[in-house]
Amino acid sequence: MKNEITTKTTMTGESFWQSVQILINKSHVVNKRVWGSKVLYECNCKPVSSQWCLPDQCEKLQTIKNAESYIVYLQKVMRLQQSDKPDSDSFIHVTFSELLPKNYCDNHAVQLICILKDKYQVTFYDVTPENDKQILCPTFSYTLQLTGSQVILKADCDSNSKSFKWLSETVLPQFIKWGEECLNEKANLHFCNESLALVSTDKYYRKYNDLKIKYGKEMVKIWPECTDPSKFVYEDVAIATYLLLLWEEERSLHGLNELQSFVDLGCGNGLLVYILVKEGHPGFGIDVRKRQIWDMFGSDIKLEEKTITPSDVHLFPETDWIIGNHSDELTPWIPVIAARSSYKCNFFLLPCCAYNFDGTKYQRKNSSKSQYMEYLEYIKQLCEDIGFRTDTDRLKIPSTKRICLVGRSRTYSDKEFAEQCNYIQNIINKKDQNCENIWIDEFKSRDPVEKVKNCTQIDKNIIQLIVGHITDYLLEGCMLSVIWCPGKTADINELAQLIPQDQLKALKSECGGLQTLLKNNHHIFKVQSGKVQLRYPKTIEEVERDSQYKKNKSKSMNIKVQCKPCWFYNHHPQGCPLSDNKCSFLHAKS
Repeated sequence: MKNEITTKTTMTGESFWQSVQILINKSHVVNKRVWGSKVLYECNCKPVSSQWCLPDQCEKLQTIKNAESYIVYLQKVMRLQQSDKPDSDSFIHVTFSELLPKNYCDNHAVQLICILKDKYQVTFYDVTPENDKQILCPTFSYTLQLTGSQVILKADCDSNSKSFKWLSETVLPQFIKWGEECLNEKANLHFCNESLALVSTDKYYRKYNDLKIKYGKEMVKIWPECTDPSKFVYEDVAIATYLLLLWEEERSLHGLNELQSFVDLGCGNGLLVYILVKEGHPGFGIDVRKRQIWDMFGSDIKLEEKTITPSDVHLFPETDWIIGNHSDELTPWIPVIAARSSYKCNFFLLPCCAYNFDGTKYQRKNSSKSQYMEYLEYIKQLCEDIGFRTDTDRLKIPSTKRICLVGRSRTYSDKEFAEQCNYIQNIINKKDQNCENIWIDEFKSRDPVEKVKNCTQIDKNIIQLIVGHITDYLLEGCMLSVIWCPGKTADINELAQLIPQDQLKALKSECGGLQTLLKNNHHIFKVQSGKVQLRYPKTIEEVERDSQYKKNKSKSMNIKVQCKPCWFYNHHPQGCPLSDNKCSFLHAKS
């Protein structure tokens, strides 16, 4: 059954082909079941007959083999012959693309993609071998074509199928959006940034999934930190995968036998160090604060709690690689420390928060760019100024800030190393130093003891006063004679006007503000979409039911009820609406 949808667009022929390339090479952007894709074979072809036309459906491949099998398939099934020098735009560009599943256990899929340049048309066929039941792409053929100011989607399928709805409601709108954004130069530059450009994506896919099984799943189960393990564990697995492949390529290129050594500056939870060491690379991590998880890694994993001050004391002349993974105030120093440690020392840097050399926050200078993009340009220029040939790459990690910088060689010879170190010092700091070993005055590192800034350290008397102001306002004018009343609903901004300025200032100094304080007192207030109301107290049954859900995440969870005094029992004009034996808080005068 043929289905057709037509949508108006402003995209041009050039931007149409840019959208096609994104859809082919970055199908994971619109297909959440796909991790990425791999080109198995591609070539230019021409029809064997003047009466030739694209088939509605294609036979399945017998198996995924070598290039010869694809040539035979094109000749027999598609009635096409390979043409190295097409004489006009009427040739057909053919690609066999393998879709790699995000779920490692799912079957791969193979798509045959036919591009007809003269017709501004691309057609996708599922040619996955019959025995490989794939769920990654539509099993029917579908076509996207630009005709004048319209993009047409054609599909040979049932209009009610899930795959057709996905094509019409997700793929088509996104395809048009890409094309129209590509008319803007900035958007075009964004799309030109490929992921994993410095390593083999095929090797990365296999290595990442191996490490994910080897380290990731078990680590998620035992994760003791307050951070989200599903993000932080798999992000470090992905970064470890990238570095291992980068180093493998370096050994192959330079004929090295020994595995590269490393130092991770600002190592945080230390998981990246743990994986790299377990994979055979000698190295250690340093961070200003120890994490709970460090004690779980074992004695062979070396993690040091220490403050790094950029100086001659903190150089690593025997180390091959300096790693800076979200290293905060050390970010601009990572390439400098690598450059001055030794001529052979390289670096990997994944910037996140923007800092200057002195540890203060970086302020952007060009409002037409985001701070993140401007800071990346600043750091890349710095790396090149101090003598590194610097590559950039886009990692596949669950983070919006995933562009890394890699310095693997120098623009000067090893004989110029001492002279270059003096030149680097001039770049860092123009003024004279009080001590030859210190590279910069007044460097501000993080405090070894992390200050709690979530409004929990505010004086309790101030908290009680603020809670009192708000509850009085929410209950003002309400009927309190018969039915228990939670009061009216008010905007947070409206409530902020009730609080004296000195009390609001005390809240803001703790990086929280009024909303944080209200959420900290969630047993009293319900805060949703900027609106605040008094909460109806929870019963013991509700607390126990909620705890059953949370138990899956924390087996050691021990829920306690009726231990703390009930706020409503003591402060609400009508008391608590629940009886003594049902309220999850204790009915006793505080």
